[in-house]
Amino acid sequence: MEKIMFIIAIVSLGGALAVFIANLLNFGLKGGILNKGRKSTKWAIGLFIVYIISFAMFIFISAN
Repeated sequence: MEKIMFIIAIVSLGGALAVFIANLLNFGLKGGILNKGRKSTKWAIGLFIVYIISFAMFIFISAN
């Protein structure tokens, strides 16, 4: 179970970083990388939340 949580965490972190970098390349720093109105920003934030939750569960499971 802990391997699955770790894989989910790593994949979601990679996805969030990929979307963040894509926003950076498309819109630049002044264009607002994390503009809340964009669908890609919502995806990046959602993936990062999934990363936080799954990594916390990984740590909790592996500690027991």
